[in-house]
Amino acid sequence: MIGALAYLIVTSTRNSILSRIRRVRDPRYAIALLLGLGYFWLVFFRPSAVGGRDASTSATAIGFGAFIGLTMFLTAAYAWIFGADRSALAFSQAEVAMLFTGPISRRALIVYKLVRAQGAVLTTTVLWVFVFRRGDAGLTALVSLWVLLTTIALHRLGVALMHVSRREHGLAAVRRNWIAATVFALIAATVVGGLYAARAQFAQVSDIERLPAVLGEVIARPPVSWALLPFRITAAPSFLRGSAEWPRAFLLAVALMLAHVWWVLRSDTAFEEAAAEASATHARRREAVRTRSLGRGATTIKGTRRTIPLAPVGMPAVAIVWKNLLWLLRTGQLRGLIGLPLIFAGAAFFSRRSETAVEVVAVMCVVTAALAILFGPMTMRNDLRAELLNLPMLKTLPLRGRDIMAAEVLSSASPTAALQVLILGVAVAALSFVPDAPIPGAIRVQLLFAAPVLLLGLNVANFSIHNGLALLFPAWVRPGDVNPGVEMMGQMMLTLIVTMLMLLAMSILPSLVGGVVFAVLQLQQLPAYAGGGIAAGVTFLAESYLVLTMLGGSLERLEPMHMG
Repeated sequence: MIGALAYLIVTSTRNSILSRIRRVRDPRYAIALLLGLGYFWLVFFRPSAVGGRDASTSATAIGFGAFIGLTMFLTAAYAWIFGADRSALAFSQAEVAMLFTGPISRRALIVYKLVRAQGAVLTTTVLWVFVFRRGDAGLTALVSLWVLLTTIALHRLGVALMHVSRREHGLAAVRRNWIAATVFALIAATVVGGLYAARAQFAQVSDIERLPAVLGEVIARPPVSWALLPFRITAAPSFLRGSAEWPRAFLLAVALMLAHVWWVLRSDTAFEEAAAEASATHARRREAVRTRSLGRGATTIKGTRRTIPLAPVGMPAVAIVWKNLLWLLRTGQLRGLIGLPLIFAGAAFFSRRSETAVEVVAVMCVVTAALAILFGPMTMRNDLRAELLNLPMLKTLPLRGRDIMAAEVLSSASPTAALQVLILGVAVAALSFVPDAPIPGAIRVQLLFAAPVLLLGLNVANFSIHNGLALLFPAWVRPGDVNPGVEMMGQMMLTLIVTMLMLLAMSILPSLVGGVVFAVLQLQQLPAYAGGGIAAGVTFLAESYLVLTMLGGSLERLEPMHMG
C-alpha cells in the first residue's frame, strides 16, 4: 500500500509540473512568465543587487530574533481563536472514490496528505531562501526553513482538526485533546499576564523609538520567555546558521516538529469529519471551475442555517448584494473582518496607560486601513470577478447591466469600507487616551463622521476598476485560477500597477471637489474636514456610477464565447 501511495504522489506531482509547462504555450502566460522572471532578476539577481548583499543585515544582526517568538505566538493564537485553514485536508473526487473506500486507515490518509503537502512547503522554502536569503542560501538555510514551515503547517492542521472535532463531538473532543489545549492555554495566559504586568514599564516610554527595546526586554524575561520558548525553538535554526549552536538548535526544532506530527496523528478521529467536509468543499470548487462559476467559497451544512433576512419584494439588485454578503457569513470570512478591529481595540485598551504605545496602535490602524485599499481587492472577491465566468446564468437575470455591476461592486466594496471604518474608529478611540494627541479631538470626530462616505466612495471606485478589468479583459484577468505558478506574478504586478494608476486618475476630481468644499467651510468656520471628506466621497460615488453605467453596457454586449 505504501508503494501505491508513493507512486500516486510521484505521478501526480510530475503531471502537475508538466501541465504548468504546457500552459506556458499560451502567449498570455508566456508574456506573464517573462515579466515574472524579469521581476525576479531585476530585484534579486542583477549584479547591483547581488553586490549589495550583506550578511550583516540578517535578522540575527539587527536583533529581530528576539521578536520572532512573539510573532509566531500571535499567529498561532489567531488560528486557535478564529480557526485554521483546513484546505490541506481536501481530497479530490478521485481520491475520495478510490482511497476512502480502499483498505487504508485514517492514519495512513493523514500521512498521505502530509506528504502531498510537502510539495508546496518545499516550493515555498526554496523561494523564500533565494528571495530573502539570496546570496546566503545553503543547505542549512533550506533545512532550517523547511522545519520552520513544516512545523507551522502541522500546528495549523492540528488546530483545524481540534476545531472540527470540538464542533462534532463537544466536550468529548476537548477531553481527547486536553494536553494541547492546556499547553497553549498556559502559554497564552503567561504571555498576556506578563505583558499586562509590565504595563507600568510601557507607560513610562516617552519616545516611540524606545518601544521595541522595552518590548524586547519584557519578552526576554521569565516567565514570558519561558512561554515563548517553543516558538523560539522552531525559528532558532533559521537565525543560528553558521554558528556552533546550530546543530543543537536544529535537533530541538526537529524534535518539536515530530511532536506536532504525533499530535496530528492522534487526531485521526477528527480527521474523518474534517476530510469529508474539506473534500466536499474542494469538489464543489473544482466543479465550479469546470462549470465556470469559481469564486464562491463552499459552505458547510451547518453554515447553511445562517442567513440574513431578505424581504420578498424590493429592488432585484439587492438580492445580488444579499447573496454575496451571505457568502461572507457562511464561509466565515465575516469573522476575520470583525476580528481585526477587535484585535486593535484590545491592543488599544491594553496600552492605554502609555501614550507612546497608544500612538503606535493608532498608526497601525491607519496603515492597515490604507493597505486595505491596495490589497482589499485581492482578498475580497465576492463580486463580478467570481461570477463572470458564470456568464450564461448572469445574463438571464432580469436586470440591466448597470444594476448588476453596481450590485456586484457594492458586495465587495461595502464590507471593505466597513472594515476600514471600524479600524479608524479604533484609532480615534485610542487617541482619546492621549491628552496631547497630534490630531485634535474635534478634527478626529469630523474625520470619523466623514469616513463612511469617503471610504465607501473610494472603495466603490477601486472595486469598479478591478471588476471593469475582469469584464473588459476576461482573457487576462482570469478569476478562478487555482495555485497559480510563477508566471502569474507578472500578471498580478501589471494588474496592480494599472489599477493603482487608474484609481489615482479617478482621485483627481474628488480631491479637487473635497479641497474646494474644505476651503469654503473653513472660511465660514464650519466643520471643514467632515464636509470636505463627504464631498470627496460623493464625487467618488458619482464617478463610479458613470463608470458602472459604461461597464453595464459592456456586460450586456459580452457573450459567453468571449470568455477565454
